[in-house]
Amino acid sequence: MELNFFSKCGIPLILFPLILALFCMTGCLEKVPELSVTPSAMPQAQPAMQMDFDSELRSDLLSVRGNIMLPGNSSLAYLMLNATLWQGMKEQFNTKYLLMQIEPNRDYSFEITKNVKIPAGEYNCTLEAKGPHGVLAEESRKVSLANPWQELVFEQVPWPAELDEKVSRQKDEEERAKEESNMQREISNDATKKEVPVVKASKESGSTSAGGSLQASSSMPEGEKAAFMGSITSKKYHRLDCRYALKIKPENCIYFQSVEDAKRQGYLPCKSCSP
Repeated sequence: MELNFFSKCGIPLILFPLILALFCMTGCLEKVPELSVTPSAMPQAQPAMQMDFDSELRSDLLSVRGNIMLPGNSSLAYLMLNATLWQGMKEQFNTKYLLMQIEPNRDYSFEITKNVKIPAGEYNCTLEAKGPHGVLAEESRKVSLANPWQELVFEQVPWPAELDEKVSRQKDEEERAKEESNMQREISNDATKKEVPVVKASKESGSTSAGGSLQASSSMPEGEKAAFMGSITSKKYHRLDCRYALKIKPENCIYFQSVEDAKRQGYLPCKSCSP
């Protein structure tokens, strides 16, 4: 309705609001119909992503591994996993992992690693799952890294008493076996000495008797003095004060007047007393 119509009809313009109100009250003017919005035209919310993961820290490595699943009926063209390491309110570093063509109601395994130097301390590891329409899920895990010297724990293990007894018993057995071996050796030596032919020393030339055996004598003939002595069980001659000569049994002693006398009978000088 134009204002010129009221002026042509001789109606003052001041009465225009009043006339308009009367038209509305009588139903001459209709309300503009409201637009109806169907539920199908409204955007549907994306279901939340289900995540299960663990974080691990080393002095040179961050590792995040786990599984994810998209519930519902719709699929995703891609899914970006963003792992961030926080210490307090300060972000240390982050790393990303991309998955393509995510189907609903299916488990997807992932492992995110990054080689970086990490000092010892307490941290929070946050994993964010982001699709084409925004963030679908976000969770955090507490993780810590100890000093290298704290990771090595040395435990003092007491020395078992049973082992002491075993070692002592083994030593006793070894000493007993050694003594038995020495006794067997002495018995064998005594048996060998009894079988050695007896040599009889000659006063002039040291010749043997008719039977070819030597006769040992513990004392020299009267008026003669021995300078050296030996044993019928060995081929060494010694000085009379030699420590090896003092160990010779009386029944095995043989005496010599000179070095030549001992050599003629096949004896060699002792290296200890050097006769």
